[in-house]
Amino acid sequence: MQSARPAAASYVLIDAENVDWAVSNIVGRKPEPQDRVQFDRLVAFCDTYFPKPVRCVVVLNARGEQLPDAMIGFVRALKSAGCEVALLHGRPDQKVVDLGILKLLENIRTQRPQAAVGLASHDGADFAEALKPLLEEKRQVAVLGLREYVSQKFRELTPMGLKVVDLELNARVFQRPLPRLLPVNVDEFDPSLFV
Repeated sequence: MQSARPAAASYVLIDAENVDWAVSNIVGRKPEPQDRVQFDRLVAFCDTYFPKPVRCVVVLNARGEQLPDAMIGFVRALKSAGCEVALLHGRPDQKVVDLGILKLLENIRTQRPQAAVGLASHDGADFAEALKPLLEEKRQVAVLGLREYVSQKFRELTPMGLKVVDLELNARVFQRPLPRLLPVNVDEFDPSLFV
């Protein structure tokens, strides 16, 4: 069924829990607010990277039929940053966020021909197969994440045109640098950092 909403030219689907997981691994603890993605910066980046208009959708597991008090402030912050929020819940055995994102990807594929797609997640095991048909249609498709945590299954799609966009280095969505251990291309290596 076709939505009554106006179509966007681009859809960016955000698995906030997965992105937070990667940041936790880098900082070695629960991230502090300064370590977390600044969603207003992410929306601004997406507005310059993808064809406009861009719709950013954060998919969250509300873990029940009532939004927990602890999530209300986060949801409000997401909305004020320009994100739409898909609040979902399901059975304990369901990967609620993954199922929601897969449904969104399928609906975009079937109902929004030519729309560009961004996916902020590192989880290629759950999402790589869903991105393949979009790439086969020659759409602009990008995975946004921290490159050292981007799944090999996503990397295998780069010959088909999938772009990997680093949330820190390309999108600049953090307030302070993350303590990452990243190999640098020798052509870009600055020896003065070590001398």
